[in-house]
Amino acid sequence: MNLAEDTNFMLQQSASYFNYDDLANSYDSWYADRRGAMYDRLEKKLIANFLPTETGRKRLLEIGCGTGHWSRFFSQCGFEVTGLDISERMVNTALQKGIPNVSFCVGDGHLLPFQDSTFDLTAAITTLEFVRDAEVVLREIIRCTRKPGRILLGMLNGLSTVNRQKQRRGHPGNPYAAARLFSPVELREFLEPYGRVEIRVGGFVPTQNWLIPLAPWIDRIARMFGGQKGAFMAAVLKL
Repeated sequence: MNLAEDTNFMLQQSASYFNYDDLANSYDSWYADRRGAMYDRLEKKLIANFLPTETGRKRLLEIGCGTGHWSRFFSQCGFEVTGLDISERMVNTALQKGIPNVSFCVGDGHLLPFQDSTFDLTAAITTLEFVRDAEVVLREIIRCTRKPGRILLGMLNGLSTVNRQKQRRGHPGNPYAAARLFSPVELREFLEPYGRVEIRVGGFVPTQNWLIPLAPWIDRIARMFGGQKGAFMAAVLKL
């Protein structure tokens, strides 16, 4: 993994430890790489399992939309998407893509600029790990989501060797240095006070480049046997 794959999160500036504006031009390059494309494929498969089967014209809020990579995915799944990010440069890059059924705005997840119960569904993909106060952001997400409704989270797994190595190597100018990486158990404990929780671990991509084409089978087998150290966790919180 590289920084672009791991920074589909709330790109906080005044509300985070790192300024992500400088990444706007290179943010999407990770998905053109073979390894990045494989992680993306496996992550989207996990998240798709938690999407409602009947979308209708459901409104989805995406916190930490970055340059709109996941916004496009949610739009393709049939949702009317509002993408929010703290980085104005990221939002401007997303706007230039002209993604159908998606609107973008600059805002802070700690104080969302929306009324209560505005959205049918809220998603945050690799976001809560990097905000200053994950509890505050989660409560804001819950406030803006209709009940009954669901919240989708994509999280970097704290049990993953790859993620732990990146955090150990992090320096004050790197977002990993202050990241809060949850384990599957910690994520469940974090979410359960607010509703019913289901978590799936995936992203079992081998470190050897020549094995990357086998990643879908490796990932499937690891999940079948309950592997807990994949790089990515998908969680749904049903309110």
